[in-house]
Amino acid sequence: MDSVKDIIAQLKKQTPTKKEGESQQELFDLDTLETNPKRMFGDKGKYVSTEHQSYGLRLAGKLDDKKRLTMYIKWAKTKPRAVLESALSFVSDYPNAESKSKLFMWKVKQLENEIKTKKEQEQENTK
Repeated sequence: MDSVKDIIAQLKKQTPTKKEGESQQELFDLDTLETNPKRMFGDKGKYVSTEHQSYGLRLAGKLDDKKRLTMYIKWAKTKPRAVLESALSFVSDYPNAESKSKLFMWKVKQLENEIKTKKEQEQENTK
């Protein structure tokens, strides 16, 4: 997704000057933004109400994987955000990857296994 600066720039390009009696809703039409979930995912992005849903949509968009949209939303809710961010940055380093989603899932699994082994080692050291 775009940064806040990019979204504001898009709004400034699309926004005419405010006329007398015009409301804020009419001034900023968010449906025309390229990063609007409704525009990116059709009806699936229609009822986004929580942060993890928005993050899952963003993950699916960056990985070009609309099929597994619900999986990314679930992962955004249940998995540590640091693991998902690390895996996403790993995938972004491979722009010519055949399947970004498979690479992402592999990296998430690898990072989770690393965390699990570190916890086991810490438990053994404390005994």
